Amino acid sequence: MSVRTTLAAVSIAAALFSGALHGAGPRPMNDAELEKLHRTIRRRPGESRWMEIDWHPSVQEARKKAAAEGKPIFLLAGSGGAPAAGC
Repeated sequence: MSVRTTLAAVSIAAALFSGALHGAGPRPMNDAELEKLHRTIRRRPGESRWMEIDWHPSVQEARKKAAAEGKPIFLLAGSGGAPAAGC
């Protein structure tokens, strides 16, 4: 997420929560406001480059493809027993 998008999302969340804390509740958004919000927070090309990688759910699949293409394997594993993903 870019800095501009993050600031916009935080500002919107703060505005929504401040109304909720004072008992006013969120106000309805019209179509133009909703479209503007959607344009502001949606992901843009190149913003999350890691999502453009062809990830494989198993190491065996990644290993086969890497061997066929003569490329290395990059493994990413999370803590807490999350399964490894290879690309």
